[in-house]
This record gives sequence, C-alpha cells and structure tokens, in this order.
Amino acid sequence: MPPNNRKIISIILEECREVEKRCDGYREEIIEVISEILEYERSHRVSATNIQKKINDKCNATARFLAKQRNQNATLETEEPNT
Repeated sequence: MPPNNRKIISIILEECREVEKRCDGYREEIIEVISEILEYERSHRVSATNIQKKINDKCNATARFLAKQRNQNATLETEEPNT
C-alpha cells in the first residue's frame, strides 16, 4: 500500500476513535464499515465491481444495526429505576 494511502487510513481511523459514542458498539461498527468500504474501493480499482450497490447495502445494514442498538439503549434507560 502506498504511503499516502496508509496516511489517509490512519487519519480516518483516528477520527473514528474520536467520534461520539452514541450506543454500544458504535465506534467499532463505524470502523468496520469504513474498513469494508475501503476494501470495496480497492477491489473496484482491480476489477470494475458494482461498488455503489455494495456501499449502499453496507450503509443500510449499519443504519439498521445502529437503530437497533439505540432502541435497546433507550429501552434499558426507561426500565432503570430512578435513584
């Protein structure tokens, strides 16, 4: 991997680690999604794959995961007794 690409990836990962945690697994999911999108891009350069569909599918799956996580967190917060 060219040094410039390594630098870009390290910056992206650093920024992901600083993203506000909105639910359990949020940062990890964001890092995983970005890693997969970068892999899609690499594959797309090698053999013209349908990258847009793959990215859309991945983003939709991630949105469903995050919505589910946020709903679970909200449910837990409403079930906890006030102290």
